[in-house]
Amino acid sequence: MLQIIKFIRKANIMAMQIIDDSLFDKAFDLFTRIKQQNFEYVYRGFFSHNISKKILSLADVNIQRSLGVSALQKRIYYIMVEGLQNISMHQEDADDYLEKYPGIFAIQKQQVYYYVTTGNLVLNERIPDLKSRIDKINSLDKDELKQLHKEVLRTGAISDKGGAGLGLIEIARKSGNKLVASFELVNDKYSYFYLQTRIPIQKGEEETGDDYSKLRSALISIKKLHLTLNVENILLYFNGFFTQENLLNLLSIIKGRMNLSLTTIRLSNVMVEMIQNIIKHGHKIDDNEGVPGIFFIRQLDSGDFALLSGNYVTQEKKKLIEDKLNFINSKDLDEISELYDEILLDMDNVDSLRTGLGFYDLRIKSSAQLQFKFLKVSENLYFYILQTIIKNVN
Repeated sequence: MLQIIKFIRKANIMAMQIIDDSLFDKAFDLFTRIKQQNFEYVYRGFFSHNISKKILSLADVNIQRSLGVSALQKRIYYIMVEGLQNISMHQEDADDYLEKYPGIFAIQKQQVYYYVTTGNLVLNERIPDLKSRIDKINSLDKDELKQLHKEVLRTGAISDKGGAGLGLIEIARKSGNKLVASFELVNDKYSYFYLQTRIPIQKGEEETGDDYSKLRSALISIKKLHLTLNVENILLYFNGFFTQENLLNLLSIIKGRMNLSLTTIRLSNVMVEMIQNIIKHGHKIDDNEGVPGIFFIRQLDSGDFALLSGNYVTQEKKKLIEDKLNFINSKDLDEISELYDEILLDMDNVDSLRTGLGFYDLRIKSSAQLQFKFLKVSENLYFYILQTIIKNVN
């Protein structure tokens, strides 16, 4: 009987590795695609007031790295606030589909512009009204927008629920550019409502009428990315620079994203270890404070969760990490628990393979082998991807 149990356990681990091995290549593809298209921040998941605050903090940190505290940074921040409020307002009408079709928020830097893009479900019946309001805003020049703003403040004429009032007027005023809206049909009840605007990095770069087509074409990359994340059922997605501050914000997001349960606690604990792994082992590409990387949580068809992190490492780090992970994966859970206790009790007298408590912790909490892959980027640089599986016990 014991041999049968061991065989079943081994078969389950092998099955999980087969199911999710394709995610390694997809993760690297997502990371490189986002890097090539100059996305500075991408979040896909559930939005609430508290989560939006954390998202703002994460995104603003990335922007301040590029711009510092400046008038432009404050303009971008204000537009982000309005965009996130727009997502939250529409979510109230789409509770029955939010799990399958959560929203997206992205910051992209292209040449002399910053792009702020949001995407969320909206009732199909609201689309004609939204189009009409956005068309009205886009038809006005700077002075006319200012006058409309005053009129709405005085009469409340277009300030109804849905963010199509003062919020959109203010986004247009602060950006100095037109709003681009796109609606992608989901079913007979809902569509995705994408809203994008761009903010010139330097004064004098406000668009002319001929530039509107460029704005619309810039939205295509976001829509393709969002589709990929939806198809893969990625519940929480973050691509950007990882720091200890980001770790705390991401932890708050996942706790706000899911109901408190044993599974959520395990997800939170494993997420901390995986992001610490990025911060500790990740290779910095430039002078940015954080480590560039990717982290996401995907729900599998079985209901279980796959957590995946990716970051650059040097060839020297690759060898150290690879040896440790192979050593840990060669042991069963009882052996790993014993080794974990040994290391805690005698940190000064353990060999290099048995150090790295974070890896041991991941192995124990996931109850399965740690899946990993190294993709060669250059002569001395690899993209290191780590994946764990957490069983959904709810």
